[in-house]
Amino acid sequence: MDAAEVKALEEMVAKLKEDPSLAHEPDMGFLKGFVTGCGGKVPAAGPKRQEPQAAKEPEPSEEEDEPEEPEEVEEEDPERLPEDSEPFPEKSPAGEIELTDEQMDKQGETKQQAVEALEDGDLQKALDKYSEVIKMGNATAMVYAKRAEILLKLKRPNACIADCSNAIEVNPDSGKAFRLRGKAHRRLGHWEEAHKDLSTGQKLDFDDDTADMQKLVADKYKKISERQNRIRLREERIAKKKREADMKARKAKAQADYENAKKAEAAGGMGGMGGMGGMPGGFPGMPGGMGGMPGGMPGMPGMPGGLDPSMMAGLMQDPELMAALQNPKMATAMQDIMSNPGNMSKYADDPEIMGLVQKLMGKLGGAGADLGAMFGGGGMGGMGGMGGAGGPDGASSPPEEESGGGASVEEID
Repeated sequence: MDAAEVKALEEMVAKLKEDPSLAHEPDMGFLKGFVTGCGGKVPAAGPKRQEPQAAKEPEPSEEEDEPEEPEEVEEEDPERLPEDSEPFPEKSPAGEIELTDEQMDKQGETKQQAVEALEDGDLQKALDKYSEVIKMGNATAMVYAKRAEILLKLKRPNACIADCSNAIEVNPDSGKAFRLRGKAHRRLGHWEEAHKDLSTGQKLDFDDDTADMQKLVADKYKKISERQNRIRLREERIAKKKREADMKARKAKAQADYENAKKAEAAGGMGGMGGMGGMPGGFPGMPGGMGGMPGGMPGMPGMPGGLDPSMMAGLMQDPELMAALQNPKMATAMQDIMSNPGNMSKYADDPEIMGLVQKLMGKLGGAGADLGAMFGGGGMGGMGGMGGAGGPDGASSPPEEESGGGASVEEID
């Protein structure tokens, strides 16, 4: 090996020491097989060292992307009234009541007294008289509306709303009841309800004196409605972005799980490179044969006797040769040829396979190898036994004894 190759090897070893999990990468299968084939042990795969990453800026949330609608400053309303609480004036007895002539006369007189009290400006007396009329039974929508009008003048908007609702229950087409209820809602700041009731009352029975109030309420309601629409649209956009972000996160997780599963499958299904095959006569000073080590890569063909170990190291360090032997097509062809050297004729028209054979012959040519010696019976098939440990005297066994009488090219021809 030259200095550059030694330097590259030192750098690779340094990286492996720093992060042993790299030895379990699929591309490092050849190294893993070599280490285990030589009796070594690859450290168990631990958690992969994570490179320090720069702190990421927190991504803005969906709410931050959408500016919040500013609070609307409520304008001072001098005509607004405080909420009044119950009890409210009594309702008329339920159902139709058959009144006597005397009762009907009494009811009529009380109504007249209420009108006179209202003309005199005595609102409380007018309220009491209308309440008496209503208690007698068979109260009309107009009587309820009259009392509701007095209640609003007495600054009792909720009581007014209750009487207007009673009037509408009696007569759903009472325009005056809808207008009065709308006015009461306006005095309470219930702009949406006021807009609805005033619009309905004006449609049923238009009143010129109510037109200005209706316009004021409509303008106020328009602003409120537009703001509510903006809030609603913002919430819809936020919800949509959240759904899209959740979907994106689920897809990313599914993709990551899929890729991790594929990596695990590739790492688990890729066997390490097995031990080198039996070499006729073994290495110098290594007679006999040590039991072969099983492996995932098909065996190298038999090596001629007395092979210099540096030549073997050269084969192991040839990336093109090692990559070719890990190709399933090339591995199958080499196994076929090693099982029967005569099968090499089947691949005469395949430049890839024949190129591999020629490359292997060229690598071993300096050791005096020929086709007969390379593909003789002593070759390794599917990672056969490696030459055994040397004897005490350090002598190598004769090649003829380990070759198994393999056929030469001349015999095949």
